[in-house]
Amino acid sequence: MDWLHGILNLIGLLFWILWRAGTMPRPKPANTIAGPTPRQGKTFKHSWVYLIALIILLTTRSVFYHRFGPGLDWIPSLEFIDVAPHFRSDFFHRSLAYSTISFARWLSALYFCLALLMSIKPDTDTAKMWRSFLRCQFGWLGGLSPALLWVSTLVLAVLVHTTESVWTVHIGVAETHSSLYKYLPLIIMLDFRATIYLSIIILTLFILNSYVYFGEHPLWKNIDNSGTRLLAPFRKTNLIAGKVDLTPFIVMTIALAISFVLRHEQLAAWLS
Repeated sequence: MDWLHGILNLIGLLFWILWRAGTMPRPKPANTIAGPTPRQGKTFKHSWVYLIALIILLTTRSVFYHRFGPGLDWIPSLEFIDVAPHFRSDFFHRSLAYSTISFARWLSALYFCLALLMSIKPDTDTAKMWRSFLRCQFGWLGGLSPALLWVSTLVLAVLVHTTESVWTVHIGVAETHSSLYKYLPLIIMLDFRATIYLSIIILTLFILNSYVYFGEHPLWKNIDNSGTRLLAPFRKTNLIAGKVDLTPFIVMTIALAISFVLRHEQLAAWLS
């Protein structure tokens, strides 16, 4: 059931992204002699359908967990730092809480990743649509500086975890809010961990593109540009051995070390 829950969360994130992408402006149409000129407008005129689909998904799987979870001896739980409260699926209000809260956690991690992508977005002409796509995910906040976007994402994470704490106490899953207030920075760091994994993926593609020729596709140009921006803070030090630039390898090693430190098991072991 856990693997099914993860897949449904990914589908939910896709619905959210498609809903937000509905605010993207259409590219300017090419001049044409015959036929009417297409009007400027949003890419997805009825993108709100995806938001409704997301709500249906979260509600429907709550019903599914409630009806079939007890028979499968499946007791869903959410990991905090010191405890992992169980959401007994034989109570529908707890199944609904688990479905919504777990998705909200994934959404918080997604926006940390989007904030990273906004910070290193390529400035090439071929990436105009990509920059527009990233901007629309933040709505009216998309025009802010990367620093303010990080602050906005941090505020979102605080709201998500504060809401989940209040909700879990209200339905009797947790007893007090003490764990949240005590370990809130660490809980947010678990959401932030997604950006570390994303950085590793970007650096891997950047290294491959540096040593293997994949052609002139705009994707690889944008990856090269994004990787260069990601490594920019480390370029002040001369990390070159012969003709090999060691910077991406060292940064990836640091990212792997951070990803190990930010594991839930590691944080819990330090606090025990």
